Amino acid sequence: MKEFLWRKFVKDYENYKDPEVRDRYTRLTGTLGILTNSFLCVVKIILGIAINSIAVIADGAHDMADSVAALITLIGARIARKPADKDHPYGHARVEYLASLVVSAIILIVGFELLKNSIDKCIHPQPTAFSWLMVAFMLFAILLKGSQALFTIATGRHIKSLPVIAAGTDNRNDVISSIIIVIGMLIHKFAGVNLDGYMGCIVSLFILYSGIMLIKETISPLLGEPPDRETVDEMHEIIMAHPEVIGVHDLVIYNYGPGRTFASFHAEVDSRGDILEIHDVIDQIEQELMEKMSINAACHMDPIVVNDPIRIKMKDVIAKAIMDIDGVESYHDLRVVPGKTHTNIIFDLVLTPGTKTKKEDIRQRLVEAVKEEGDQYEVVINFDQSFI
Repeated sequence: MKEFLWRKFVKDYENYKDPEVRDRYTRLTGTLGILTNSFLCVVKIILGIAINSIAVIADGAHDMADSVAALITLIGARIARKPADKDHPYGHARVEYLASLVVSAIILIVGFELLKNSIDKCIHPQPTAFSWLMVAFMLFAILLKGSQALFTIATGRHIKSLPVIAAGTDNRNDVISSIIIVIGMLIHKFAGVNLDGYMGCIVSLFILYSGIMLIKETISPLLGEPPDRETVDEMHEIIMAHPEVIGVHDLVIYNYGPGRTFASFHAEVDSRGDILEIHDVIDQIEQELMEKMSINAACHMDPIVVNDPIRIKMKDVIAKAIMDIDGVESYHDLRVVPGKTHTNIIFDLVLTPGTKTKKEDIRQRLVEAVKEEGDQYEVVINFDQSFI
């Protein structure tokens, strides 16, 4: 079903990494969200008032918040499509995250108000009418919202859109809260226990939870989070597909919003190669990353003396030494600099973020390992941090 809708309503749907096509996916989910949630909101609030159920009214208000959220997401996506300008050279794509924060604030406000009203109804209970029509409609709403949740989450994961995934997750939470309301109605009907106020509290807590989780998921990319492994692996595959590149390190990916990704990396090349030919290869790699992944990349070229016997020996020594050191991810830029009295073994060591192992302890372990190969060797370590 999802692929049918993509083919039907998203032009050039297979090219989903293109920013314009990605925007069409967002507009599709947003439009469906507005239509579905507006319909459910109106009907639930009318029926909720008719049977005097705060839980059903709360569920309808949640649908209203979802409808407003979908509208704000569409507006945010439209602003995010604006091209770069003098004041914003990296574009406006992060507006999509700001739109999610606005949506989160709306959801929290709705949740707090409904929780207050639900608690009041728990303290001062009022009679609630039972309606099989209401039960039937709630079951219909569960099926409709469940289908929408599955489609929205699948679309969000397909185009890697945090706001779309968040909208789908919120729809999924709506399904759970609606099921709880139906259970409460049936308990009221067959056991004579009125749990409407308590059901309203549960629904309100679901609303608050979805708002808090959306804030958490939105703040993370604004603060700066590591890229997903799939992106890193795809970049690495494109770069290493060129035989002139021996290795790649110092990969850093900067996210300025969906479709606005920049990256920098170091490519190790044979120092004996023709510099003009290698430079042309680097240009090709940068162009491929733009065409295949829509990533603006800048590459620094690192010449390596690949046939140095001392360097070859030290590669194995260092690799074995760091294998058991907690917090050490890898090493790179190994260079051998001979002198009259000693030979410097220089390299960069990459540490995982948050490692508790002290740098001096790491340095001492490596010095001891290298010294076992000869007292003439001195170790010079530059410590790096991994950003992936």
